[in-house]
Amino acid sequence: MENSQSQSEPGEELSFEQNISQDFNTDGYSGSHHQTFGQERGGSVFPHHRVVILSLGLLDAVLLITAVVIGIYCAKGENLQVPHSATSPIIIELNHLHNNSDIIKAKLEAEAQLVTQHDNHLQLKRQLKQIIIHTDRLQAQMETLQTEKTNLQSNKTAVEESCGRCLQGWRLLNSSCYYFSHHASNSKKNWPDSRAHCISQGGDLLVINNLAEQQLITDNYATLKSSNLWWQNGFWIGLTDVVIPGTWVWVNNVTEVETTYWRSGQPSNEGLQSGNCAAFYHLTDTKGEWYNGNCIEHLYNWICEMQPS
Repeated sequence: MENSQSQSEPGEELSFEQNISQDFNTDGYSGSHHQTFGQERGGSVFPHHRVVILSLGLLDAVLLITAVVIGIYCAKGENLQVPHSATSPIIIELNHLHNNSDIIKAKLEAEAQLVTQHDNHLQLKRQLKQIIIHTDRLQAQMETLQTEKTNLQSNKTAVEESCGRCLQGWRLLNSSCYYFSHHASNSKKNWPDSRAHCISQGGDLLVINNLAEQQLITDNYATLKSSNLWWQNGFWIGLTDVVIPGTWVWVNNVTEVETTYWRSGQPSNEGLQSGNCAAFYHLTDTKGEWYNGNCIEHLYNWICEMQPS
């Protein structure tokens, strides 16, 4: 029986191998491979694959755990040990950008302030222009009012001084009314016409009685200069030597004996300036202000005098 079993088992093995050989022949493999294939399937090939697969699985698990740990550290803000040489350029660049951002912010703020100040400056210029225009108008009004005030003051003074005792255009000085012809448009006449005007107003040509009246006339008459010849700028007064040459008599028939009131070299009997009628002209000396002129040919201003009413 052992022989029969031993004989039958090889037969079974042969039939198994034949079946496998047939299978491989059917798949296109040669018969010479069936023995090796049989050894691979019956040997240690499959356990080796399990070890490799198990090792790869463990390696994947380790890598996964490492990645999780690194992620946790990054999430918690843990500082990784990065080489200083790699981080320095980044830090420098970040600092540079931070500084530049501060500069840009400051520049924008300064530009905004500049625009605001420029607008304020323009507003102030417009206000200043309006103030100047308003000031000019006020100045013009003030000048007009000042002129009116001066005129009113002059009229008030004249009215107060004369109190209606002198004619219009005449001035009350001390106890007499005086008229200075330079206020008239046709203010120059010869001596006879000048006296005729004074008489027509109720007075006569000026008679100077003393030094006080001489000073009074000097202080109140306006010096006029219508000619380069000084003697053509004077005023006729009521003094002549027509009746007796060399004897000067006032229009009130009072003979003048004082010689200190005459200008140096006056009265003169020679040249164009000479004549028989006296005139008054002030330069520097209060006393030396009289001179003589041609009664008919010379045209001067004149001074009238009359008693107040």
